[in-house]
Amino acid sequence: MSTPEQTAADLHERVLAPLAKRLAFDIAHWPKNSAATPVVLFLGNHSSGKSSFINHLVGQPVQATGLAPTDDGFTVLTWGSQPATADGPTATSHPRLDFGDLAHLGPAFTSKLRLKTLPHDLLRSVTLVDSPGMIDAMGAVNTRGYEFPAAVRTFAERADLILFFFDPDKPGTTAEAVSVLTETLAGLSHKLLLILNKVDQFDSFPDLARTYGTLCWNLAKAIATKDIPHIALCYLPPEDGAPQRARGVLPLAEFDAARLQVLEEIRRTPARRADNLVSELLQRGREIHLHARVCRELGRNYLRMRLQWLATLAFTTLLAGVAGWLAWSVPEWSTRLLVVLIGVAAIAGAWWLGRWQARRFARRSLNTAVLDEAFSNACEGELTLRDRADLRALWETIRPRTARAVQLLGPARLAVSFGLGMQIGRLHKAVTQEIPALRRDLGGRQPELPLPASRATV
Repeated sequence: MSTPEQTAADLHERVLAPLAKRLAFDIAHWPKNSAATPVVLFLGNHSSGKSSFINHLVGQPVQATGLAPTDDGFTVLTWGSQPATADGPTATSHPRLDFGDLAHLGPAFTSKLRLKTLPHDLLRSVTLVDSPGMIDAMGAVNTRGYEFPAAVRTFAERADLILFFFDPDKPGTTAEAVSVLTETLAGLSHKLLLILNKVDQFDSFPDLARTYGTLCWNLAKAIATKDIPHIALCYLPPEDGAPQRARGVLPLAEFDAARLQVLEEIRRTPARRADNLVSELLQRGREIHLHARVCRELGRNYLRMRLQWLATLAFTTLLAGVAGWLAWSVPEWSTRLLVVLIGVAAIAGAWWLGRWQARRFARRSLNTAVLDEAFSNACEGELTLRDRADLRALWETIRPRTARAVQLLGPARLAVSFGLGMQIGRLHKAVTQEIPALRRDLGGRQPELPLPASRATV
């Protein structure tokens, strides 16, 4: 019996991918290896505690830490029988991972990608991905040499949980952090957990409140939402044998509980993986379905225009033929020639008009207003019954990709709709029936991850 992950991959391969390819709709890589371990991605400002948290999880200093940026590349940590470090090409071809298409980010990225293996039980069930600390955009351009947002997006799409760390010194004020939150991670908020780390450094509640308020203020300006997302307040306890640090008067028991909640989210990652796959499949299905309907509407409009032109051309040709036949009985050759020339000119004019209309339609179809009109017409039934804010928001998300697809294919190819309606109907069935049915198979699938007891409890 196939698992929900395998069923999701099969639906994507049979139903979604062929239609997306036919209509040039850009979709991200789908994990082909359903046995690949779930992924937890660590993001945040430099010195926010990402690497320290990873060291806390595995119980050893596997990642370098410090106040200054310590690395400008990504590090993938997975299970291995022996501690080892490998380069980027090894990470992209590792059998337990699904990072095969990371090479498209370029040699500058893969040269700074690292794979580390550890014989730690946690890594048998979860792969951890550490990222470079976020800094001001100018500094990132000068030091990294690769497209950092594209790399973050690639890993974020693979990830089943994204932990975004802030620290008291830089509560959400760096340019890269704001850009990543608002643009790079768009549409992935269901995987995201925000963490204000190092709260044990505060000496009083007013200091904590000011920093927390600053972070909320910055997030409110950056994220277009009415409610501020939940922010976990966290810190790491001292390592075994390390001296206890002075921590003011804050009751750290509350923050211990918050750290346990973060660890619980990591423990739930395998269950989140299946749920995320189904959610991603449903979201992609809705996007492709709406894209296909808009493309079909544009194709129908183009076909209608061309049929009208063909009718005009046929009628003009018929009139010119009749006029030429009647003029043939006129004795004056000049009259005959004039009628023939007028008929030829009329036919040529009608032909030129069709070419002009086709070029004009191709140009106008890239216009936002024309695309919006095609969307309104394609979804007239749903939009008439009630205000579908969800449908309009989905259209706002995919409209740039639809415009690129229309530009690439051209209206003439969109008008060739043989079998398109059947594919759209098949996708509609998957979106409304088959994919939601996968949710029923996910209940109770939450295997325990072996977090070390000494580090997972207070």
